[in-house]
Amino acid sequence: MKKFFAIITAVILSAVFILFFSIDVNPERVKTIFGSTAFYDINGKLFHVRLSPSSEWQIPIKLEDMGKWLPVVAVNAEDGRFYSHFGIDFLAMARAVWKDLIRLKIVSGASTITSQVIRMAISEREGRKRTPSTKIREFIMAVKLEFNMTKPEILESYLNLAPFGGNIRGVQAASLIYFGKSASQISPGEACLLIGMLKSPTLYRPDLRPRAAKKRRDDIIKLMERKKVFSRDEARRAYLEELPRKKFELPSRAYHYAELILSQNPGHSQKFETTLNLEAQTKLEGVLRQSLNDFPADITL
Repeated sequence: MKKFFAIITAVILSAVFILFFSIDVNPERVKTIFGSTAFYDINGKLFHVRLSPSSEWQIPIKLEDMGKWLPVVAVNAEDGRFYSHFGIDFLAMARAVWKDLIRLKIVSGASTITSQVIRMAISEREGRKRTPSTKIREFIMAVKLEFNMTKPEILESYLNLAPFGGNIRGVQAASLIYFGKSASQISPGEACLLIGMLKSPTLYRPDLRPRAAKKRRDDIIKLMERKKVFSRDEARRAYLEELPRKKFELPSRAYHYAELILSQNPGHSQKFETTLNLEAQTKLEGVLRQSLNDFPADITL
Protein backbone atom coordinates (compact mmCIF):
# COMPACT_ATOMS: atom_id res chain seq x y z
CA MET A 1 0.00 0.00 0.00
CA LYS A 2 2.82 2.40 0.89
CA LYS A 3 4.47 1.65 -2.44
CA PHE A 4 1.20 2.32 -4.25
CA PHE A 5 0.78 5.75 -2.61
CA ALA A 6 4.42 6.56 -3.30
CA ILE A 7 3.89 5.81 -7.00
CA ILE A 8 0.71 7.90 -7.12
CA THR A 9 2.46 10.78 -5.36
CA ALA A 10 5.39 10.58 -7.76
CA VAL A 11 3.04 10.58 -10.78
CA ILE A 12 1.13 13.60 -9.48
CA LEU A 13 4.30 15.54 -8.68
CA SER A 14 5.73 14.70 -12.10
CA ALA A 15 2.55 15.89 -13.82
CA VAL A 16 2.58 19.15 -11.84
CA PHE A 17 6.27 19.63 -12.65
CA ILE A 18 5.66 19.10 -16.39
CA LEU A 19 2.63 21.41 -16.39
CA PHE A 20 4.50 24.11 -14.50
CA PHE A 21 7.23 24.32 -17.11
CA SER A 22 4.96 23.81 -20.12
CA ILE A 23 2.45 26.54 -19.23
CA ASP A 24 3.66 30.09 -19.72
CA VAL A 25 2.13 33.48 -18.92
CA ASN A 26 2.78 36.77 -20.64
CA PRO A 27 2.31 39.66 -18.17
CA GLU A 28 1.63 42.04 -21.06
CA ARG A 29 -1.54 40.09 -21.86
CA VAL A 30 -2.68 40.71 -18.32
CA LYS A 31 -1.80 44.41 -18.35
CA THR A 32 -3.45 45.03 -21.73
CA ILE A 33 -7.07 46.04 -21.26
CA PHE A 34 -9.27 46.93 -24.22
CA GLY A 35 -11.50 49.33 -22.35
CA SER A 36 -13.84 52.15 -23.27
CA THR A 37 -12.67 55.08 -25.34
CA ALA A 38 -12.54 57.98 -22.89
CA PHE A 39 -12.00 61.69 -23.58
CA TYR A 40 -10.62 64.11 -21.00
CA ASP A 41 -10.52 67.90 -21.16
CA ILE A 42 -7.48 70.11 -20.55
CA ASN A 43 -8.05 69.91 -16.77
CA GLY A 44 -8.30 66.11 -16.74
CA LYS A 45 -12.11 66.03 -16.47
CA LEU A 46 -13.85 63.14 -18.21
CA PHE A 47 -16.41 64.50 -20.69
CA HIS A 48 -17.14 61.68 -23.13
CA VAL A 49 -17.09 57.86 -22.89
CA ARG A 50 -17.89 55.17 -25.43
CA LEU A 51 -18.40 51.44 -25.07
CA SER A 52 -15.35 49.18 -25.24
CA PRO A 53 -14.83 46.78 -28.19
CA SER A 54 -16.62 44.13 -26.10
CA SER A 55 -19.58 46.51 -25.53
CA GLU A 56 -18.72 47.16 -21.89
CA TRP A 57 -18.23 50.28 -19.81
CA GLN A 58 -14.66 49.92 -18.63
CA ILE A 59 -12.28 52.79 -17.79
CA PRO A 60 -8.88 51.51 -16.61
CA ILE A 61 -7.11 53.70 -14.05
CA LYS A 62 -3.95 53.50 -11.97
CA LEU A 63 -4.05 51.93 -8.50
CA GLU A 64 -3.07 55.26 -6.93
CA ASP A 65 -6.15 56.85 -8.57
CA MET A 66 -8.54 54.36 -6.93
CA GLY A 67 -8.59 56.18 -3.62
CA LYS A 68 -7.92 54.98 -0.10
CA TRP A 69 -10.70 52.47 0.47
CA LEU A 70 -11.27 50.31 -2.60
CA PRO A 71 -7.86 48.56 -2.70
CA VAL A 72 -7.70 47.86 1.05
CA VAL A 73 -11.31 46.62 1.24
CA ALA A 74 -10.76 44.42 -1.84
CA VAL A 75 -7.70 42.72 -0.35
CA ASN A 76 -9.22 42.17 3.09
CA ALA A 77 -12.55 40.92 1.74
CA GLU A 78 -11.37 38.86 -1.23
CA ASP A 79 -7.88 37.62 -0.39
CA GLY A 80 -6.67 38.39 3.13
CA ARG A 81 -3.24 36.82 2.60
CA PHE A 82 -2.71 38.47 -0.79
CA TYR A 83 0.53 40.16 0.23
CA SER A 84 2.03 37.01 1.77
CA HIS A 85 1.17 34.20 -0.69
CA PHE A 86 2.75 33.65 -4.10
CA GLY A 87 -0.39 33.17 -6.19
CA ILE A 88 -1.84 30.18 -4.33
CA ASP A 89 -3.22 30.35 -0.80
CA PHE A 90 -2.78 26.79 0.46
CA LEU A 91 -4.55 27.51 3.75
CA ALA A 92 -7.63 28.81 1.93
CA MET A 93 -7.42 25.84 -0.44
CA ALA A 94 -7.37 23.35 2.43
CA ARG A 95 -10.30 25.09 4.11
CA ALA A 96 -12.28 25.05 0.85
CA VAL A 97 -11.62 21.33 0.30
CA TRP A 98 -12.72 20.57 3.87
CA LYS A 99 -15.98 22.50 3.45
CA ASP A 100 -16.66 20.80 0.12
CA LEU A 101 -16.05 17.36 1.62
CA ILE A 102 -18.32 18.01 4.61
CA ARG A 103 -21.23 19.15 2.42
CA LEU A 104 -20.44 16.74 -0.44
CA LYS A 105 -20.59 19.57 -2.98
CA ILE A 106 -18.57 22.58 -4.01
CA VAL A 107 -19.55 25.41 -1.68
CA SER A 108 -16.26 27.25 -1.37
CA GLY A 109 -13.46 28.08 -3.77
CA ALA A 110 -9.84 28.93 -3.07
CA SER A 111 -9.25 31.56 -5.73
CA THR A 112 -6.74 34.27 -4.97
CA ILE A 113 -6.77 37.75 -6.45
CA THR A 114 -3.91 36.64 -8.69
CA SER A 115 -5.74 33.57 -10.01
CA GLN A 116 -8.85 35.66 -10.62
CA VAL A 117 -6.75 38.07 -12.67
CA ILE A 118 -5.58 35.11 -14.77
CA ARG A 119 -9.18 33.96 -15.20
CA MET A 120 -10.47 37.36 -16.29
CA ALA A 121 -7.48 38.43 -18.39
CA ILE A 122 -6.67 35.12 -20.08
CA SER A 123 -9.12 32.24 -19.57
CA GLU A 124 -12.24 34.30 -20.28
CA ARG A 125 -10.67 35.93 -23.33
CA GLU A 126 -9.74 32.49 -24.65
CA GLY A 127 -13.26 31.21 -24.00
CA ARG A 128 -12.09 28.41 -21.69
CA LYS A 129 -14.78 26.50 -19.79
CA ARG A 130 -14.69 26.34 -15.98
CA THR A 131 -13.23 22.85 -15.60
CA PRO A 132 -10.79 21.39 -13.04
CA SER A 133 -8.04 21.42 -15.68
CA THR A 134 -8.68 25.11 -16.35
CA LYS A 135 -8.51 25.78 -12.60
CA ILE A 136 -5.16 23.98 -12.30
CA ARG A 137 -3.86 25.89 -15.30
CA GLU A 138 -4.93 29.19 -13.72
CA PHE A 139 -3.20 28.38 -10.43
CA ILE A 140 0.06 27.57 -12.24
CA MET A 141 -0.18 30.77 -14.27
CA ALA A 142 -0.94 32.71 -11.08
CA VAL A 143 2.27 31.50 -9.48
CA LYS A 144 4.25 32.49 -12.57
CA LEU A 145 2.52 35.87 -12.73
CA GLU A 146 3.69 36.61 -9.19
CA PHE A 147 7.28 36.46 -10.48
CA ASN A 148 6.55 38.82 -13.37
CA MET A 149 4.31 41.47 -11.79
CA THR A 150 4.37 43.27 -8.46
CA LYS A 151 1.53 42.92 -5.97
CA PRO A 152 0.30 46.50 -6.67
CA GLU A 153 0.29 45.78 -10.42
CA ILE A 154 -1.72 42.59 -9.91
CA LEU A 155 -4.20 44.36 -7.63
CA GLU A 156 -4.55 47.19 -10.15
CA SER A 157 -5.34 44.70 -12.93
CA TYR A 158 -7.85 42.91 -10.71
CA LEU A 159 -9.78 46.08 -9.87
CA ASN A 160 -9.77 47.21 -13.50
CA LEU A 161 -11.04 43.82 -14.75
CA ALA A 162 -13.60 43.07 -12.01
CA PRO A 163 -17.26 42.73 -13.18
CA PHE A 164 -19.96 44.84 -11.52
CA GLY A 165 -23.18 43.69 -13.12
CA GLY A 166 -24.56 44.09 -16.62
CA ASN A 167 -21.89 45.46 -18.93
CA ILE A 168 -20.01 47.36 -16.20
CA ARG A 169 -16.42 46.32 -15.60
CA GLY A 170 -13.72 47.87 -13.41
CA VAL A 171 -13.99 50.07 -10.33
CA GLN A 172 -13.83 53.40 -12.17
CA ALA A 173 -16.81 52.73 -14.44
CA ALA A 174 -18.70 51.15 -11.51
CA SER A 175 -18.06 54.18 -9.27
CA LEU A 176 -19.18 56.62 -11.96
CA ILE A 177 -22.30 54.63 -12.82
CA TYR A 178 -23.45 53.66 -9.32
CA PHE A 179 -22.34 56.76 -7.39
CA GLY A 180 -21.78 59.46 -10.01
CA LYS A 181 -18.19 60.04 -8.93
CA SER A 182 -14.68 58.78 -9.44
CA ALA A 183 -13.32 55.74 -7.59
CA SER A 184 -10.93 58.04 -5.71
CA GLN A 185 -13.89 59.81 -4.08
CA ILE A 186 -16.00 56.95 -2.79
CA SER A 187 -16.60 56.40 0.93
CA PRO A 188 -15.92 53.33 3.09
CA GLY A 189 -19.53 52.16 2.78
CA GLU A 190 -19.53 52.62 -0.98
CA ALA A 191 -16.27 50.68 -1.24
CA CYS A 192 -17.82 47.81 0.73
CA LEU A 193 -20.87 47.84 -1.53
CA LEU A 194 -18.78 47.61 -4.71
CA ILE A 195 -16.42 44.95 -3.41
CA GLY A 196 -19.38 43.02 -2.01
CA MET A 197 -20.82 42.85 -5.52
CA LEU A 198 -17.85 40.82 -6.73
CA LYS A 199 -19.20 37.67 -5.07
CA SER A 200 -22.20 37.78 -7.43
CA PRO A 201 -22.49 40.94 -9.58
CA THR A 202 -26.11 40.26 -10.52
CA LEU A 203 -27.38 39.13 -7.10
CA TYR A 204 -25.91 42.12 -5.25
CA ARG A 205 -26.65 44.94 -7.68
CA PRO A 206 -28.06 47.78 -5.53
CA ASP A 207 -30.36 49.08 -8.28
CA LEU A 208 -31.98 45.65 -8.77
CA ARG A 209 -31.75 43.90 -5.37
CA PRO A 210 -31.23 46.53 -2.66
CA ARG A 211 -31.96 44.21 0.29
CA ALA A 212 -29.42 41.61 -0.78
CA ALA A 213 -26.93 44.35 -1.66
CA LYS A 214 -27.31 46.03 1.73
CA LYS A 215 -26.89 42.78 3.65
CA ARG A 216 -23.79 41.91 1.67
CA ARG A 217 -22.39 45.42 2.15
CA ASP A 218 -23.04 45.29 5.90
CA ASP A 219 -21.29 41.93 6.14
CA ILE A 220 -18.22 43.46 4.49
CA ILE A 221 -18.36 46.47 6.84
CA LYS A 222 -18.49 44.12 9.83
CA LEU A 223 -15.49 42.23 8.46
CA MET A 224 -13.55 45.47 7.94
CA GLU A 225 -14.25 46.54 11.53
CA ARG A 226 -13.20 43.14 12.86
CA LYS A 227 -9.95 43.34 10.88
CA LYS A 228 -9.33 46.88 12.16
CA VAL A 229 -9.50 48.32 8.63
CA PHE A 230 -12.35 50.59 9.78
CA SER A 231 -12.57 52.27 13.13
CA ARG A 232 -15.81 51.91 15.08
CA ASP A 233 -16.91 55.38 13.95
CA GLU A 234 -16.07 54.67 10.31
CA ALA A 235 -18.05 51.44 10.44
CA ARG A 236 -21.01 53.14 12.12
CA ARG A 237 -21.11 55.85 9.45
CA ALA A 238 -20.74 53.25 6.70
CA TYR A 239 -23.81 51.35 7.96
CA LEU A 240 -25.86 54.56 7.74
CA GLU A 241 -24.98 55.30 4.12
CA GLU A 242 -27.87 55.01 1.69
CA LEU A 243 -27.62 52.67 -1.26
CA PRO A 244 -27.84 54.14 -4.77
CA ARG A 245 -31.37 53.71 -6.11
CA LYS A 246 -30.54 54.28 -9.75
CA LYS A 247 -27.56 54.35 -12.03
CA PHE A 248 -25.90 57.48 -13.40
CA GLU A 249 -25.23 58.03 -17.09
CA LEU A 250 -21.61 58.23 -18.13
CA PRO A 251 -20.73 61.60 -19.71
CA SER A 252 -21.34 62.00 -23.45
CA ARG A 253 -20.58 65.69 -23.95
CA ALA A 254 -19.06 67.19 -27.13
CA TYR A 255 -20.05 64.31 -29.39
CA HIS A 256 -18.92 65.94 -32.63
CA TYR A 257 -15.60 66.97 -31.09
CA ALA A 258 -15.04 63.37 -30.01
CA GLU A 259 -15.88 62.21 -33.54
CA LEU A 260 -13.34 64.66 -34.97
CA ILE A 261 -10.62 63.37 -32.65
CA LEU A 262 -11.38 59.76 -33.60
CA SER A 263 -11.28 60.60 -37.31
CA GLN A 264 -7.88 62.20 -36.86
CA ASN A 265 -6.58 59.22 -34.89
CA PRO A 266 -7.50 56.06 -36.83
CA GLY A 267 -7.16 52.83 -34.93
CA HIS A 268 -8.40 52.05 -31.46
CA SER A 269 -7.23 54.23 -28.60
CA GLN A 270 -8.66 54.11 -25.10
CA LYS A 271 -7.69 57.48 -23.71
CA PHE A 272 -7.59 60.91 -25.31
CA GLU A 273 -6.33 63.91 -23.36
CA THR A 274 -7.65 66.89 -25.30
CA THR A 275 -7.26 70.68 -25.23
CA LEU A 276 -10.98 71.22 -24.67
CA ASN A 277 -11.81 73.35 -21.62
CA LEU A 278 -15.12 71.84 -20.52
CA GLU A 279 -15.91 74.63 -18.04
CA ALA A 280 -15.36 77.35 -20.66
CA GLN A 281 -17.27 75.30 -23.25
CA THR A 282 -20.24 74.95 -20.90
CA LYS A 283 -20.31 78.70 -20.21
CA LEU A 284 -20.10 79.54 -23.92
CA GLU A 285 -22.91 77.13 -24.70
CA GLY A 286 -25.03 78.80 -22.01
CA VAL A 287 -24.33 82.29 -23.38
CA LEU A 288 -25.15 81.13 -26.93
CA ARG A 289 -28.35 79.44 -25.77
CA GLN A 290 -29.47 82.56 -23.89
CA SER A 291 -28.64 84.78 -26.87
CA LEU A 292 -30.70 82.61 -29.18
CA ASN A 293 -33.60 82.70 -26.73
CA ASP A 294 -33.47 86.51 -26.76
CA PHE A 295 -34.16 86.64 -30.49
CA PRO A 296 -37.80 87.26 -31.51
CA ALA A 297 -39.54 84.04 -32.40
CA ASP A 298 -40.38 85.22 -35.94
CA ILE A 299 -36.89 86.43 -36.89
CA THR A 300 -35.27 84.81 -39.93
CA LEU A 301 -31.52 84.24 -39.75
